Amino acid sequence: MKIFCTGISGSGRAEYLREFVKWSEKKHSQKIKMINIGDLMFETAKKLGQDIKEEKILDLSELTLKWLRAAVFEQVVGEVERKPGIYVVSTHASFRWRRYLLPAFDFFYLNKLSPDLFITVIDSIVDIKKRLENTRQWRGRLRFRDIITWQEEEVFITKILAEYQRKPFYVIPRQQPPSTLYDILFSQKKRVYLSYPMTHVEDYESYIKRVSKFKERLSEYFVVFDPGYIDDYRLLVEAYKALGEDKEYVDMNGFRISLSEVMEVEKDLRDQTVRRDFMLIDQSDFVVVYYTLPTLSPGVLSEIIYSFTNNKDVYLVFTPSNRVSPFFEYFSTRIFFKEEQFFDFLNSKEI
Repeated sequence: MKIFCTGISGSGRAEYLREFVKWSEKKHSQKIKMINIGDLMFETAKKLGQDIKEEKILDLSELTLKWLRAAVFEQVVGEVERKPGIYVVSTHASFRWRRYLLPAFDFFYLNKLSPDLFITVIDSIVDIKKRLENTRQWRGRLRFRDIITWQEEEVFITKILAEYQRKPFYVIPRQQPPSTLYDILFSQKKRVYLSYPMTHVEDYESYIKRVSKFKERLSEYFVVFDPGYIDDYRLLVEAYKALGEDKEYVDMNGFRISLSEVMEVEKDLRDQTVRRDFMLIDQSDFVVVYYTLPTLSPGVLSEIIYSFTNNKDVYLVFTPSNRVSPFFEYFSTRIFFKEEQFFDFLNSKEI
């Protein structure tokens, strides 16, 4: 089995895959080999007598990069053919360098490798920028707008590659547990998108603990995609607060960001919040809605309607009362007014 995994610099792709490989062996005694194309390119250049600095590699000519990449993929394809097993190839689909786009793969070698699955690891733009600012190569180079654009390009290109080879494709948020990828590869579990209100919540910490507990139980039955693992909208919430307080910056997770840089991508972040959640719904078999609040959530209602009208079953767990909005009722496959009713249903039916 060969998995082709992409993700932009700062996405946490390599770290996620290392955690996945380690977890798989520890938890399931499953040996998986990770091949990091970037590391191999530096090693190969060194063997050829060229000690390339990390911050300079993308300044090499396109032809030099192409030959270096070809030498590396020759090694990778050769190893995979000689020693059959489970391989995860960690690489880029593209680079956004000096304001233009660079290719990071070769169709010839991609066809020779013939992956069984394509995935792209994504993360919130704040976490990506924080990681990038801690590197010599990327420090000070990319604004939020660049990061948003690059990450969208990475997902788009990888998806096209998967469709071209007629293979499955998944987007995996960096904060998803390693078990998500493991279950996609090795289990027969169906994929489910967990929808729940994420704004205008009182006692947020207590609420998220409840959601997490529900998600943990749900994960016993399904692969669960949680939109809460990438909460870029929270950056906007903090930015609006900063505007009201006449601040020129936003503090998030110990990272200070220019308010003007955030507001520059306000519309992008609002649009991306919707599109990314729809993308996670698209790769799921059905949707489970966990609704424990008495107030209406436009986001959840939109996800319900989008899912139901795009050939997905929608199972609504609605606990505030035994009455629901007619719109919830119209666009839901089945409604449960107690959590235990829903889990009893799962135990008695195959969905």
